[in-house]
Amino acid sequence: MSDNSLKYKIIFNDLRAKIITGYYKINQQLPLEKELGDRYCASRITVKKAMDLLVNDGLIIKRRGVGSFVKGAASLAVSAPMGSKPFGFTASHPDETVSSKLIEFSVVHPQPDTIKNLYLEETDFVYHFSRVRYLDKQPCCIEYTEIPINIIPGIRIDNLMDSVYRHIEVETHFRIQSQHQTVRACRANSLEAENLHIAMIDPIMEIEQVTYLDNGMPFEYSIIHYRHDRYEFHNVNIAS
Repeated sequence: MSDNSLKYKIIFNDLRAKIITGYYKINQQLPLEKELGDRYCASRITVKKAMDLLVNDGLIIKRRGVGSFVKGAASLAVSAPMGSKPFGFTASHPDETVSSKLIEFSVVHPQPDTIKNLYLEETDFVYHFSRVRYLDKQPCCIEYTEIPINIIPGIRIDNLMDSVYRHIEVETHFRIQSQHQTVRACRANSLEAENLHIAMIDPIMEIEQVTYLDNGMPFEYSIIHYRHDRYEFHNVNIAS
């Protein structure tokens, strides 16, 4: 196979198919670029171009000095690339009045699921917060979120009362690229029943969410619990 201008697309499509079909598992490290170059008879520049497309497609993350890994929930979740829909609770409801009530805000070591999904160490520190989100003064959901302080510095309480994503894109100048979500149903706990004005026997919609910057870096792990009557799921599948 000759090294031509279309080679990187062939490599990209082959790796993409192997990730989506599960040949490469969630969080698995991909072969190094040199090994992939030998495997596909391609230059390192060509392989890098293919890997950059996988990053942009939200399928892998590159860890400096270590290698490339399949993103958590890459083959199981709903992935929304930037531009296909608004990012964040506030931006998703432009015609409604959004407000928040802060339940907890602290700086702690990350929880195990955050470590796994954000590729952190146990000794790292994260912003750990939970808040109730309201639409037109009616409770809609509770968000439980952790964000590494070394990736997104300077989060303040006033950011949590407004839009964390606005703080990220305006004040830190990072760009949010994609979001991977897993949706499931569960039961409310006492905190959620009280704050969402529902009974503990009522179902809620749970969204497990990992959000990525445009450099492929995951920066947010959240569990969001919606009132069952305040959440709708929409998805569009496009053949490729």
